Amino acid sequence: MSRTDIALLAVAAYIAVMTLVRLMKGRRDTLVADVQRQVDARRGQKRPAKTQDKAA
Repeated sequence: MSRTDIALLAVAAYIAVMTLVRLMKGRRDTLVADVQRQVDARRGQKRPAKTQDKAA
């Protein structure tokens, strides 16, 4: 392998790793947002039930 081949391989590896990191970060952000929506929905459902129990 020549120096040019090694340099191209290093650049390609860098681009591949950075692309993978961006994809993983986007997936993580999507999952966090989904879980946050679920938590908010469950909190919204539980709060009225608790206030009704106290009133009764």
